[in-house]
Amino acid sequence: MAVQNKQDIAELWLWRVLRSYPYQSAEFMARERDPFRNPAGHTIRRALGILLDELLRGMDRGRCAEALDSVMQIRAIQQLEPSRAVEFLFQLKDILRVQVTGAEKELLDGRIDELALLAFDLYVKYRERTYQARTNEARRRVYVMERRLTQRDGPDWQERGDA
Repeated sequence: MAVQNKQDIAELWLWRVLRSYPYQSAEFMARERDPFRNPAGHTIRRALGILLDELLRGMDRGRCAEALDSVMQIRAIQQLEPSRAVEFLFQLKDILRVQVTGAEKELLDGRIDELALLAFDLYVKYRERTYQARTNEARRRVYVMERRLTQRDGPDWQERGDA
């Protein structure tokens, strides 16, 4: 699919995605390109580039799923509402609307909808994992506290005859 200014579209889309973050965070994520200093920003930038390429080419579902997977992990950990977590895909529709018309527009809209459904499934998966990890951590803490309490409630070492 022929789209002019693909790099401009990618940058505009990135800025729209980053608008959902506090201003200073968004600016840092957009400016800092070092993946070690800015892993979330690097991941989002990379994933958006892959998704845009795949939308315009032919939609390799595996590549799309891999790119969405990394973004949805970040968004699930950040505990965004599901609608806010996937809205970045719908923002691309507005951006592309001025670039394409007719059958191409309908095709891209359908592909974006398909990506949104996949993104939602991934978001739910990672949200469940996050809650499960929190539940496991709470259980572990209760277990540790119970062990400490039962050890304290036991007989004093002098009373047991260990002296």
